[in-house]
Amino acid sequence: MDKARNTQAYIDRVAKFIEFAFTHSARGNAILCPCRKCLNCCWFEASDVYEHLLYHGFISGYKRWIYHGEASSSLASDSDHDPVQLDDVQEENDLDNYDEMFEMIQDMAHLIGDLGDSGGGEDPIHEDVEPGSVDPLLERKKKHEADAFRQFIADDDEELYPGCTTFSKLCFVVRLLHTKSLGGWSDKSFDMMLELLKEAFPTAKLPKNFYEAKKMIKCLELGYIKIHACENDCILFWKEHADKDICPTCKTSRWKSEKNNLDGKRVHKVPRKVLRYFPIKKRLQRLFVSPKSATDCKWHDEERTRDGLIRHTADAPAWKDFDAKYPKFAEDSRNIRLLICADGFNPFRTMNLSCTVWPVVAISLNLPPWLCMKQQNFILSLLIPGPKSPGRDIDVFLEPLIDDLNSLFEEGVRTYDASTGKPFNLHAAVLSTTSDLPG
Repeated sequence: MDKARNTQAYIDRVAKFIEFAFTHSARGNAILCPCRKCLNCCWFEASDVYEHLLYHGFISGYKRWIYHGEASSSLASDSDHDPVQLDDVQEENDLDNYDEMFEMIQDMAHLIGDLGDSGGGEDPIHEDVEPGSVDPLLERKKKHEADAFRQFIADDDEELYPGCTTFSKLCFVVRLLHTKSLGGWSDKSFDMMLELLKEAFPTAKLPKNFYEAKKMIKCLELGYIKIHACENDCILFWKEHADKDICPTCKTSRWKSEKNNLDGKRVHKVPRKVLRYFPIKKRLQRLFVSPKSATDCKWHDEERTRDGLIRHTADAPAWKDFDAKYPKFAEDSRNIRLLICADGFNPFRTMNLSCTVWPVVAISLNLPPWLCMKQQNFILSLLIPGPKSPGRDIDVFLEPLIDDLNSLFEEGVRTYDASTGKPFNLHAAVLSTTSDLPG
């Protein structure tokens, strides 16, 4: 795969790879295409994969057999041997040593492009779409995500240090970040730890600081949207008000300060109030990326004990009444029932300051009782700024969430289900809410 794609050696080896891959394919007549364009996201037949590999080449660093259902087998890629050694495929008996990073990368691949089984023709990055037919900002975002994912794969294939067989560069950094999160390390202490590790292991390929470490896993992030708000909670400056500088209701300026940059061409503006919105659609799609969490989302229908007792929200009259009113929604057990919670708190841990921030949290009621109310399964959807409680004007800040929830209920969103290996149309509905009187 390292040879030039116009050489006979490369063409012959691609043909040999195709023959071997389809012999061991989980589907038989199709495999996930490992070319630079498809990124192991789309299923294709032999002729299509052959053309893709000749035209685009393999993914950089793709030298392990991990994306086609053979979790317990590997493909030798010693530099002293040919790129594809069919005789070196061996079963690994010790599955405990299997690196779960491979499974995570395979699951994440379905979020980068047009995910799931596209039927053999859709391009996840849209490189060949005619100009003007799609939103250029969306196209740049998708291309940026694809580039970040390619680098993510390359970091996983790179050794932590020459000869290291225990950790890849990516795996070690992810473990460090996980430890930082569990241990409550500060960013400064993490930087100090990296400096110490580089002194002790000068050949190790470690990031410079916490910022560089976060960049390595950027493709895993879901992100959030900043929406400017009127200081008096009259409106949000979005949709029809996105370009306005003055609130049409109270005539208050949108900006706290406006300063010209040194070049005199750009103006630096600071908004008076900013709402943080964490898109709910992406976070519900993420529930189905892992086969384990995707199966948990169907627990209420497939594994719940039905003995007439209320052991789960699905046993309650409200759930049954909702299913009776909307039978089409209830047909697919993967459709999410949500509990929306809202309350204010003082972020500074002191009562001396009169400041309140309001988070709005969504909780999936599909999950088993022992997972439903765990903090790691709470989905933060809105962070309403202070310093005062929004009171009866909270409906202004709920607008982005309500819009997405209406869309999820009526149209749904295309989602890849890792437990079945197929995409489906995910719907969601708010079954109940929990809050104090202002909420």
